[in-house]
Amino acid sequence: MKKYFIVFVIATITSSILSAEEIVVNPSLSNVKVFLRGAELNYVTKVKVEKGVNDIVFTGLASNIERNSINISAKGDAVIIAVVQRFDYLMPPLKTKQIKMLEDSLEAQNKATAFIQNDIDVLKAEVDLILANKNIGNEKIGVSIIELQRMGEYYRKRLTEIKNKIFELTLSAKKIQKDIERIQNQLKELNNQLNKSTNEIVVTVSTKSAGILETNLSYLIYDAGWQPLYDVRADKLNSPVQLVYKADVRQNSGLDWNDVQIVLSTRTPVANNYKPELNTWFIDFARPILYREMKLGAAKSIANDAAQALSDQDAAPSETMADYFDMNEKQLSVEFTPQLKYSIPSDNKPHSVSLQEFSLSANYEYFAAPKLDNNAFLIARLTDWTDYNLLPGQANIYFENSYVGQSTINPYTTKDTLAISFGRDQNISVSRSLLKDFSEDKFLSGNVERTYTFEIKIKNNKKISAKILVEDQIPISKNEDIVVKLKESSGAIYDSESGKLKWIVDVDGGKSVVRKLVYSVKYPKDKQVQGL
Repeated sequence: MKKYFIVFVIATITSSILSAEEIVVNPSLSNVKVFLRGAELNYVTKVKVEKGVNDIVFTGLASNIERNSINISAKGDAVIIAVVQRFDYLMPPLKTKQIKMLEDSLEAQNKATAFIQNDIDVLKAEVDLILANKNIGNEKIGVSIIELQRMGEYYRKRLTEIKNKIFELTLSAKKIQKDIERIQNQLKELNNQLNKSTNEIVVTVSTKSAGILETNLSYLIYDAGWQPLYDVRADKLNSPVQLVYKADVRQNSGLDWNDVQIVLSTRTPVANNYKPELNTWFIDFARPILYREMKLGAAKSIANDAAQALSDQDAAPSETMADYFDMNEKQLSVEFTPQLKYSIPSDNKPHSVSLQEFSLSANYEYFAAPKLDNNAFLIARLTDWTDYNLLPGQANIYFENSYVGQSTINPYTTKDTLAISFGRDQNISVSRSLLKDFSEDKFLSGNVERTYTFEIKIKNNKKISAKILVEDQIPISKNEDIVVKLKESSGAIYDSESGKLKWIVDVDGGKSVVRKLVYSVKYPKDKQVQGL
């Protein structure tokens, strides 16, 4: 008896579900959380439901929904029975503002073309009328020479005016036609993007009574993201650096995010979240062919890992959006929450938003590597930057209210200070020249010893003194038969592992400072040394 009762209940529920009427809802977007790669769209909607089983159809959603990320909840006396994603191929797409503007423009251009064609037709009709009445005399009535001259002059003048006017109108029509073709091509591209199946989510709920049901719907899309961008400004030397932390937000969900709250998160939900596992580490005697293949395979694996890591790393006095953002540090990420709502269109183009503005203490110095460049670069070394949860990104550099160029910010450095280049200072020049009179070759038994002498000259053309860090290098030997020896460095700080030498020099305004670098390389004279 119990089995029959269960079958009856299942049949009743199935019948109710199949017979339930659909309640179509076009929900308004409540808020969006944008990750470095991807975005979570959230909807809060009130739906009028009847007692029993109801099928609520949420339509007009984003085009590419991650099916596994769909989350639906309801407040009230209701039980969610099923959640199904489907596509509606029959619903006409909603035209965007851009499409409507282009269609209006196309209609105006077509009207202009029609008016021009009407003017051309009238002028051609006038030509036909003139040519049809060109006979001004007959056999009985003659025409005087004066009358003939007058009529000829009239025909010539009027026909010339008409033909010139037709020519001008034809040129105008061709220009308009080119505009029409451009508009049509753009409309075709936009309509191709628009003419896709409409994404729908069907939620089946069972309620004990009729009433208003509040639902919360969220899902993840991949066609969105943001990447950090910075403006770095300094008014003068020894002044703090003003850093504007910005975000370039883009989305191509098929929906314009109009006047909604948008939260920016440093999390990447689409990244691999599986914890790494250590496999057994086997060792064996090397076999040449197998070893070479293993090295190639390892190199490819390392290259792929590096590319993936790079891909993962990548997405004023007046008020800015930075004045309306709050920063919340979560367990695994940082979120920037705006106090205002704003809009991001679905055009897959970056839209810049200011997140934070802060002042950082900076120490300024000049850097020069005369072996590579004859200019000195102004470097600002920022401190206390670790308090601001920065991400790697491109920076626009401004100095003394002028745009200098672009640089990069890499907060993943292990150093205490963050160095930012403010570009070349043309008033400081650095030269490096080989002094041939002090360079020589010595032949010692089976070896040859070559001595190199360089003069490094730093000239300060500014009116004030400048502190300059100058770097150079000597080669490092990889072979015991090649011996490199530093002979003179004018007091440079020498790193024997890297071969780099550093001088910190203070140069008064309008003065020059000279440093000398001397080193030798000894090697067997019957061999060639690469890299010298």
